[in-house]
Amino acid sequence: MAGEGLLLLFALLFFALAIILPFWVYSDAQKNSPHSPVLWALVVFFGGLLGLLLYFIIGRTGRGGRPTRAQY
Repeated sequence: MAGEGLLLLFALLFFALAIILPFWVYSDAQKNSPHSPVLWALVVFFGGLLGLLLYFIIGRTGRGGRPTRAQY
């Protein structure tokens, strides 16, 4: 009985993360990525934790925002 409750808790946690993480990535990518925020949200939604790892490695820039025309 207790094992089933624990399994349900992990399933709900996984489901919540699968919904929340793409929204957070979209919001963060608008500020910290020169790439499309929608694209990164989709990568995280369909790729799960691997997509999130790719976003942190490839998608984020250390500059804190999208480049403007003056920065080219």
